[in-house]
Amino acid sequence: MDKTEKILWATSGVTLLQIMTGFYLSQISDAISSPVLIFHVFTAIILLVMAVASFLIVKSVVRLQHLAIVNTVLIIITIITGSGFIIFKSSGLYGEFMPYIQMLLSIGIISNYAVMLGIKRTLDMVQP
Repeated sequence: MDKTEKILWATSGVTLLQIMTGFYLSQISDAISSPVLIFHVFTAIILLVMAVASFLIVKSVVRLQHLAIVNTVLIIITIITGSGFIIFKSSGLYGEFMPYIQMLLSIGIISNYAVMLGIKRTLDMVQP
């Protein structure tokens, strides 16, 4: 396993951790004062750094570079929408509607990393 596969697997793992903590936060009544929120924000920052690192590692392969850009943008959009929970204090429609949007975005992120891993392994099989 080379460094590209390692970063793709690690980023997928952090994304899965984000999905699980985000789901937990959407199920409790006072997510704003939960210590899990601090962990969720911290891992979001780590995920963004890992997404940029994956872009820098895969930038020699155009297909992977495009997916890495899309993932980075998806992560930024997810961070912005997640910031709304802190700004609006999980009020009303935003607190009920936005977890579904965030879940769809995070599923897109993790599936893109799976596709990137598949493309990387396919390219490794083709090249001698």
